[in-house]
Amino acid sequence: MHPVDLLTLAFAILPTGTWGQVVGTPYGFASGVTGGGSATPAVPSSITQLKEWLADDTARVIMIDKTFNFIGSEGTVTEPGCRLNTGTCTALNGGQDTIKTGDCDANEVRITVTYDKASYLGMDVGSNKSLVGKGSAGVLNGKGLRFKAGAKNVIIQNIHITNLNPQYVWGGDAISLSGNDGVWIDHVKLSKTGRQHFVSHYDASRVTISNTEFDGVTSYSHSCNSDHYWTIIVGGTGDKITFDRNYIHDVSGRAPKIGSSSGTQLVQAVNNYFYSGTGHNFDISSSGHVLIESNYFDSCVTPLTSGSNGKIFNTASTSVEGNCASVLGRNCGVNYLSSNTGRMTSLTDSTVLSELGNYKSQLVAPLGYGKVVSTVTANAGIGKIGN
Repeated sequence: MHPVDLLTLAFAILPTGTWGQVVGTPYGFASGVTGGGSATPAVPSSITQLKEWLADDTARVIMIDKTFNFIGSEGTVTEPGCRLNTGTCTALNGGQDTIKTGDCDANEVRITVTYDKASYLGMDVGSNKSLVGKGSAGVLNGKGLRFKAGAKNVIIQNIHITNLNPQYVWGGDAISLSGNDGVWIDHVKLSKTGRQHFVSHYDASRVTISNTEFDGVTSYSHSCNSDHYWTIIVGGTGDKITFDRNYIHDVSGRAPKIGSSSGTQLVQAVNNYFYSGTGHNFDISSSGHVLIESNYFDSCVTPLTSGSNGKIFNTASTSVEGNCASVLGRNCGVNYLSSNTGRMTSLTDSTVLSELGNYKSQLVAPLGYGKVVSTVTANAGIGKIGN
């Protein structure tokens, strides 16, 4: 038999899932994460089995090689909700109604809402998991991921989470964390959510989000302009987050919002491509300690809100890039703002540099803004890695 035929036969008889190991190595604040490790990759036979495998704490490599459709799987809920009755941005004009059983606000009227129950609340995720998609086929349609409090050592790679009651505020979060030590979210696509594409809240989480597409295109926009408003919230007390080489586009707010009422959130935001932001990108409250470097902003109205008052170091001009050298051992990467992007004042609070200086081995090197767009568009999202 010809050697090529032997190779073909060998691949044909490999057990299901051999394509499924994680590609690459966790880095940044997710350094050391192993996920399911060397567990034998396995493909769940149903959405029920997928939920069971994700929720336990057994080390697993879970492979997604098709669309798992959760829409309708848990029925629907009909209950009171609210609708804006002032201005032009209502659900009748491309906006969102709100799932809310409590009193409506003064500018809202009571309505009845019906939403998909499966989409409203994500699947529980336990410790020691790798959830990996094959090619562009791995889709969770109508169900997000809700990490169990205290779950740790998890890798999510090359999957698309979409269609979470996008017509309703509070309709569903794509990825929700709370006190999770060691999470790598890589080459993921998030779209058409009712609420957050990503949220970290309550207790501290240690996370890297990389090569991920935050797609804000929607028919149900809180700002009534076909752009998603509820994008990213980082609010866990003591969060440490690396945000690298992500594509954030067609959004109108919270892209990202960093800060909470207690603790601190330490973030390195580096090498990201922000495109078509019709509202605000970074909105950082006093608890947010954030280094913003080597990012590319194109057609973004407000790259950083004027009210941001955290410990912020951002390089909006070359005059301050050298300020990082004495602490980080290198210059900071300059951010690029296109001619049709709003201005961003350079803020040079050295507090965040001193804090990140304690984690030099986990910091990501700036690509330089000239390489960001080509690198990010070639790699962010699903179907762009070799599995």
